[in-house]
Amino acid sequence: MPKLDHPTLRQFLAVAKAGAVRAAARQLNMSQPPLTAKIRQLEDRLDTRLFERSVRGMTLTEAGEALAQEARILLGRLERAEARVRALGGRPKPLRIGFVSAALSATLPDLLLGLRQNRTPTPELREMTTPEQLDALIAGQIDVALLHPPVPALPDFQGRRLGRDPFWAALPADHRLARRRSIRFAEIAGEPFVLFPRSQGPVLFETIETLATEAAGKLQVAAEASRVHSHLALIAGGLGVGLITRSTAQRLSFHGVTAIPLKDTQDRLFLELQLLAEPDKLQALSHLFGGTKTSRKR
Repeated sequence: MPKLDHPTLRQFLAVAKAGAVRAAARQLNMSQPPLTAKIRQLEDRLDTRLFERSVRGMTLTEAGEALAQEARILLGRLERAEARVRALGGRPKPLRIGFVSAALSATLPDLLLGLRQNRTPTPELREMTTPEQLDALIAGQIDVALLHPPVPALPDFQGRRLGRDPFWAALPADHRLARRRSIRFAEIAGEPFVLFPRSQGPVLFETIETLATEAAGKLQVAAEASRVHSHLALIAGGLGVGLITRSTAQRLSFHGVTAIPLKDTQDRLFLELQLLAEPDKLQALSHLFGGTKTSRKR
């Protein structure tokens, strides 16, 4: 029977991710019968079913979920051990950085500039959601995560919060408030908004919804877009007002859009980023982010 070794765990995770042995076998570049036999033998060894099987495919049982979680941690540690040994042997791999799109406005450019000034090899960059980064970090597929807190406790990693970035109002250039130096949220709360999809940031969306409801009775969403450039284009076209972070407003100019500070929502309406990595990597990057707090994730 197969042991819980490195190849077996990778094969098990491939089936779990694909939801079918045939698809997993293609990804692993092997034929289906040996993989089917390997999964059956693994279940026999552990004396438990790891998958529920149906005509629609295979889903993990509770025991299978537990094994998948442990397998990701173990394989991630192996990946990170290999990277550490290569670095000590003088053959380091490029730093692999995952990041949410919100990091593009300030945090990621600052990090890249600091790495370049320290003559660090050009890193590999991967834009990913916060859940995707957590999975990739555990699996050893990225070395550093730039994501949105809060994050669950993770073995072997430490987090560093990078401060709050308050939201400003983004108005069409011909808006009645566009010449003001600052405004209150209530002054735009009853207008149609251009926002990101709720699924992209449910907690932040709920905060905006609450603020609008408190001031105007209901949030009106005129349009949704996932990217800030799309937001600004729709706002410039007069579909509604929007919200962008202060760092984005200070770095990005968009014809037809005026950004104005909101003077009464800084403690409620903000974006926050967190750096998450192994303690040694986090320590090596810490000088690039002054005035931040470190927290252990275990």
